[in-house]
Amino acid sequence: MGSPFFARIKGDVLRIVAAVPPGRVVTFADVGAHLDVMPRHVAYILATLSEMENATLPWHRAVTADGMLGVPKSGAGGESQRALLATEGAAFDPEGRITDFVVRRAEVAALPHGVARQTRPAEAPKVQRRR
Repeated sequence: MGSPFFARIKGDVLRIVAAVPPGRVVTFADVGAHLDVMPRHVAYILATLSEMENATLPWHRAVTADGMLGVPKSGAGGESQRALLATEGAAFDPEGRITDFVVRRAEVAALPHGVARQTRPAEAPKVQRRR
């Protein structure tokens, strides 16, 4: 994944997630829509952060489209995504969904990240659909 397109997308994802304030969340789908990439690409980028990125980026503020936490992940200090969100006031129902998800969900375009809404360039690699 060393293409210039991936590098640009990763940089944009990191800028957007860095702009999410404490107590708020964004979804992989909303970030993906803003960047014209699939939500799983956003999730992949956040799941493969370097140690430094993991320690400095509020990656825990990105969740699935229904307010559920993604695959269990821990921060640099070993704290879980759920624990990190709980320290910011989030509560969870028995299934693990953020109870006040609608209130906590931030609009990507309204965040101060400086990343313009994207449209996939014509020369970008085509997405291979799995069957």
